[in-house]
Amino acid sequence: MNLFDTPAGFDDPIGMWIGCHRRIEKQLDTLEKLAAHVARHGVDAEAAGAAQAVLRYFEKAGPHHHEDEDRDLFPMIASRLTDAADREQFAALRERLEADHRAMEAAWARLRKPLHGIAEGLHKSLSIPDVNAFREIYATHIPLEDGAIPDLARRCLRERDLEALGRAMADRRGVTFPV
Repeated sequence: MNLFDTPAGFDDPIGMWIGCHRRIEKQLDTLEKLAAHVARHGVDAEAAGAAQAVLRYFEKAGPHHHEDEDRDLFPMIASRLTDAADREQFAALRERLEADHRAMEAAWARLRKPLHGIAEGLHKSLSIPDVNAFREIYATHIPLEDGAIPDLARRCLRERDLEALGRAMADRRGVTFPV
């Protein structure tokens, strides 16, 4: 019996990728709570710490996650699909997901400056509509990915593809791939 959730490692890149979605959701929850906290209590040490955590995640891990998808996972899946209908369906899905990534970047750009101010203890506010817009993109994006990508990866990626994906993910983060 395992009493603790052990995150997947780079040797299980799809499991790790899904785990990133859970961490994104936790940071989005923190962001929502932070906006409400700042509106009620202003900027205090708790707000500064939460802003720092959100910034750390979405300025480093978030971009790595999108690069994992856009540079490695999606092209890898596309290259392995042999059925014309599957290729067409995946191309439409990929286009939608990559458009979401661009929308996320634009929404994040509106949140970065006030978050940096809050992280530094400055009396800034977060726009609730901007926070909600950012969250809403992910609210449709993550279920779309979770619903389609793991099955596609299981069906078409080979063991060497998964290893290459895991190695690329590790390299992107400056981590040694497990032997």
